Amino acid sequence: MEPENAMQPVATVTGLYRGKFSGLEPLTPDKPLTPEEVRRNPIFYELALHPKQGDENLIIDVIYDNLAPIRLRDLYRGTDIPRNVQFWPDWFDIPPYQEMRDIDGRRVYPRAPGKHTVQIRTGRRKWAQMGRVRDFSPENGGYTSPVFEVLIAQGVAADD
Repeated sequence: MEPENAMQPVATVTGLYRGKFSGLEPLTPDKPLTPEEVRRNPIFYELALHPKQGDENLIIDVIYDNLAPIRLRDLYRGTDIPRNVQFWPDWFDIPPYQEMRDIDGRRVYPRAPGKHTVQIRTGRRKWAQMGRVRDFSPENGGYTSPVFEVLIAQGVAADD
């Protein structure tokens, strides 16, 4: 039965959200982020944890606008993710640079108005490989989310 569990993702991403005064709101291309939201607020993503692998520690990377993956902090079960909680929201910041280079060397502008893409990959944290190359393979419970589109508006005021 262990090989069956090993082939299933340890965690999948179920959505992206913006933080508002009223709580979390789904982040969709038809509701753009304002430049102020990009500057001050993180984007939340929601994880659905595999029920039979709920005690696993997680590694998470964010791929923003086809840039090199950004390593997020490891999530430790029982410390960072409470036990017996299946869905867990965490967050990441849009890269704080006005200009960067993507993995092909092209110039990109992560905070510029317009459409941007986000992918999140998850996997099981291996104790023997701490600080080394991270394993997002299916054998390690790895998963890569579909591409989420995020829109940044040009100079629009926040509505909250």
